[in-house]
Amino acid sequence: MALYEICNGKSATQVGRSTGRNPQTVMEWVHRYNRSGMETLKYRHTGGYPPLFH
Repeated sequence: MALYEICNGKSATQVGRSTGRNPQTVMEWVHRYNRSGMETLKYRHTGGYPPLFH
């Protein structure tokens, strides 16, 4: 959803504020999407407890 908001003209600061994320984190999502496309949006378990539903 953050990427959608960026595409519709919001800044990383605005998206970060509305999602509770650091704007730098939001920009990293954008850069990662630009490098890898839709593959970036797939869920990848990176640690912690596994999700109850996948």
